[in-house]
Amino acid sequence: MPDRKSDYVFDTVSLSNFAMAGRLDLLVSRYGKLLKITREVLDEITDGVVAGYPQLHEVEELVSSNKFGVAKQRSSGAERDTYRELLRILGSGEASCIAYAKSCGAIVVTDDRTARECCIERNVKCTGTIGILKACCLSGGLSLDDADKALAFMINVGYYAPVQRISDLM
Repeated sequence: MPDRKSDYVFDTVSLSNFAMAGRLDLLVSRYGKLLKITREVLDEITDGVVAGYPQLHEVEELVSSNKFGVAKQRSSGAERDTYRELLRILGSGEASCIAYAKSCGAIVVTDDRTARECCIERNVKCTGTIGILKACCLSGGLSLDDADKALAFMINVGYYAPVQRISDLM
């Protein structure tokens, strides 16, 4: 795994994209325990399993086996204030990711436009599914052909992607 200092806190949609495409292995190998999930995101993942998306169960298993980390609970007043403020315009998963990232200097992984705008407004670094796939290719962890296949699968199961092929970005 490449040497990284920042945590990457993933929202539900971003995790779901990789889970539905059967490519959570990319996240394990690239980020390992630097990949953090808030309790709110984990609850949303569990809700997804119950709603009939068994592929999401693998996320729960990766958390249980300590391959993905769980973000600490909000203890600072500033983090709770940020979370409460964001709940006015975002779901609890996205709000918890941004509040955590703001307090600890983590990078938010989200494809939600409003969440990305909130990150920009708060000087929180963010990336998304496309950025992760591109980074995996640049580091040699994924071929362009496999990235295009993964993205095509994600699109076929409902991901609205701003591009159709990762290879067009390289």
